[in-house]
Amino acid sequence: MASSWKKRLIAQSDLQTLSDQLKTKGKRVVFTAGSWDLIHAGQCRYLERAKEYGDVLVVGVSSNAAIKRVKGPNKPILDENIRAEMLTFLRSVDFVTILPEPSCVPTLGLLQPNTFVTVKEDWTADYKTSKEYATVTRYGGEVVVVDRQSTSISTTQILQRAIGGHLSDVLKDFMQYRKDPLKEK
Repeated sequence: MASSWKKRLIAQSDLQTLSDQLKTKGKRVVFTAGSWDLIHAGQCRYLERAKEYGDVLVVGVSSNAAIKRVKGPNKPILDENIRAEMLTFLRSVDFVTILPEPSCVPTLGLLQPNTFVTVKEDWTADYKTSKEYATVTRYGGEVVVVDRQSTSISTTQILQRAIGGHLSDVLKDFMQYRKDPLKEK
């Protein structure tokens, strides 16, 4: 049972076959992608919303290497396989695939989903000029940009609060032992 989630983990090399099988059955395929580090309510709402655009939701999980290239050496927090496994426990997610590159263009080309869903961000303001948009519309798919499903929760905010709270406690403990200002001896 421990590895049953792996049945829903699709290798990049199998995406085209998956797409063909689903479309032969008349299923509308939806794709979205992200880091999915420390999944929170806003992300779960987003995935539920993405699923509304079709029958089968395939979620791309940025690989460890792809995230490091974009977000720096301290990310991701959780390994790509753990992030992929977590997603399979959400009822809206049918399949996951690990994205080797920061861009999901190669995955879009292989899977050719009916709908590519992305979240409204600064970089999506001009999404119709993006490589993703060009790839999806070239084969007749559609791109949907949806609002963030939580404006007050993000992985970064969660980390800042956790680290900030811990540092505050550490400094408070340190300060109780150091009541006098430092003086040269």
